[in-house]
Amino acid sequence: MNMNDDKQLNKRITVTISEDNMSAYIRLKALAIGDYDYTIDEVNASIAEVGVKMGIKKDVLHDILSEKKFDMEILFAEGKVSEDGVDGKYNLFFDSNNNGKPTLKEDGSVDYYNLKLFEVVTEGQKLVEYVPPTKGVFGFNVRGKLLVPRPGKPKLPLRGKGFTTSEDGNTYFAAIDGKVEYRNADLNVYNVLEISGDVDLNVGNIDFNGDVEIKGNVISGLVIHAKGSITIGGHVEGAVIKSEKDIVFRDGVNGKGVARVEAKGNVHANFLENTLVVCEGNLNANYILNCNVICNGQVNVQGKIGTIQGGDVAGVLGVSVGGVGNDSGVMTVIRVGATKELKQKYTDLMARMKEINSEIDMYNLLLNKYEHLKAVSSDRYDKAKHQKLLQTKIIKNSELSKCDADSKAALYLMQQAEKARVIVDKNLHPGAKLFIDGFVYEPHDIVAHLIIKKGKDKVAVEGIWD
Repeated sequence: MNMNDDKQLNKRITVTISEDNMSAYIRLKALAIGDYDYTIDEVNASIAEVGVKMGIKKDVLHDILSEKKFDMEILFAEGKVSEDGVDGKYNLFFDSNNNGKPTLKEDGSVDYYNLKLFEVVTEGQKLVEYVPPTKGVFGFNVRGKLLVPRPGKPKLPLRGKGFTTSEDGNTYFAAIDGKVEYRNADLNVYNVLEISGDVDLNVGNIDFNGDVEIKGNVISGLVIHAKGSITIGGHVEGAVIKSEKDIVFRDGVNGKGVARVEAKGNVHANFLENTLVVCEGNLNANYILNCNVICNGQVNVQGKIGTIQGGDVAGVLGVSVGGVGNDSGVMTVIRVGATKELKQKYTDLMARMKEINSEIDMYNLLLNKYEHLKAVSSDRYDKAKHQKLLQTKIIKNSELSKCDADSKAALYLMQQAEKARVIVDKNLHPGAKLFIDGFVYEPHDIVAHLIIKKGKDKVAVEGIWD
């Protein structure tokens, strides 16, 4: 401590200051016979004499005097240490630690199929929030010197694409659906997931809300789902491939009887074997072997091979193919025109619309009742229930609009299906069965270059060049 006895005029009071000037102590000598009592002014004068200006605890000084705490060194003043500012930082609102390790199930087994290799985000989702640096808190020592803190350092704005920011630039939102990546100061949202190699157990199942592009193969047992289109460059085994848009197989699928392909759009493939295919658009392939196909559009099988052999292939708007069946007479079923599933869908939609209209009528009656109660300021009026009814009616109207649009689309498809036909460019073999809206055509010999369509009360068969 800094001893200040030599500089203090009042030898009854000793004030000392610590080496770092952050604390001060006072010592009052015991009173001898005949000495006058200490006064607060006397104490304050001694404190000021040595230069103590800040952090003085007045209650401590009064306590010393009132309780006559003599010959004791007592802390009476303390400085305040400055607090350095905190550096700016980014808080992430998504999981950036996607290590792709297998997860442990509740039963103790290991899930090798659902590996988390990326983080999926949706448009408008909050991704990152920037917390600006703080200036810090000033301090002081007992001599009155101001202690200046080190201010926090700011972070540079994030670079990248696929995001928007708030007006103050501190909050980042996803501009598109897709996967988010964050490395150093780079933030990116991509709506295309690219897999450069095979999709196997090192990758696991894929569920992505954008487009998926796979350069390699897809092994059996895996599931790939995308809200966008799916493009696969290699061979696909017994996997499940589902897309809200188109699916493109640059090679093909040998599904081993377990593969399933579902697309809300079109399906394009070099070949399809032993696979269930469901698509709402068109299906284009070089050949189809032993597949079950339900296609709401047109099935086009053309190319170097250009055949459908085995299985059951339905094209609501028609089938155009090079050849059907083979010399061994394998059973091959071709169906065109509205399917029973499509007809049932239309029937169900019409029935549901009738139900919704009845529900809306009921809500209208209740709403009229609440409007009357509100108008007459009745005690029975319940605002919360009134609002809930209004919201429910809005939801029902929205459901009705969707059912109406879907039913019109189904009706249009059924009307177009009336024109559906089967075009066989080359050979149609015995063993083939062609169904057209309830009518059946079965060739007993090899026939070629045919157009098969629905006639007035039977199947009409024409030569392509007729």
